[in-house]
Amino acid sequence: MGQIRFTTVLTVLIITLCILLGGHHLYESHYVKNNLQNEIGRIIKVEEIRIEKQEDPPAVYLRAPEIDNLREAYLNIENVVAKRLGAGYRIVLVDNRTPELEGLYEKCSFIIQEAIATGRYQNMEKKIAELAKAAGVHYRLFIDSSAIYLELRDDHGYLYEVIPRYPRCEQPENFEQPGGEIL
Repeated sequence: MGQIRFTTVLTVLIITLCILLGGHHLYESHYVKNNLQNEIGRIIKVEEIRIEKQEDPPAVYLRAPEIDNLREAYLNIENVVAKRLGAGYRIVLVDNRTPELEGLYEKCSFIIQEAIATGRYQNMEKKIAELAKAAGVHYRLFIDSSAIYLELRDDHGYLYEVIPRYPRCEQPENFEQPGGEIL
């Protein structure tokens, strides 16, 4: 057995590393991203999709200008992402916000948070309808047991927000701590 040349081993190692990294990049960008985009494309028209695994929690960013039913689309997208990428990814809908829509959303957010705290959802819908009408903005509001889905749209842009109804706790509360007496 002859002596192994350091430069030959290093060259083979570098070539192997490049092939493995290139293959992984092709797999991620073409197979995973394209399949995810195709499957989500069956739910909504997607202009852009970006997967950010380095964020905490990891996120999937979607730009979709037209969503017929925000609640239904969001829940279906959540299922597709969980199936393709695993649990733990958050969905971020990239919209085309204008300062006017952003200002209206800020007003609506107080109403939404109050409704979440008090359970007065019909009052929330009525107040948001009044604000949207006064601003000349088309709105759509959906609600289910886990979130409130708000879409605001005018001639210049659109805004999508999904507001969780119940905050997700990092650690469950401990109800076995000593406390007051029951009378």
